[in-house]
Amino acid sequence: MDLVLVILGLILIGGGIMTRRNPGMGWRINESWKTEEEAEPSESYLELQQVRGFLAIVLGSIFIVIGLFMLLFL
Repeated sequence: MDLVLVILGLILIGGGIMTRRNPGMGWRINESWKTEEEAEPSESYLELQQVRGFLAIVLGSIFIVIGLFMLLFL
């Protein structure tokens, strides 16, 4: 269980970093096909994605700390 938390934490951090660096990527993959013209994501969508990326990084860091604590001390 402890190693699973560390791996999950690393995955969350990686996804969070990708989302923070390129917040429009998810929109292009999931939503762009729904529009007929060349549309771009709204500013609020991009800001929300950056917040989600930050939260993923924080949650991943917490998972890594808990997993390492369990691995070393329990």
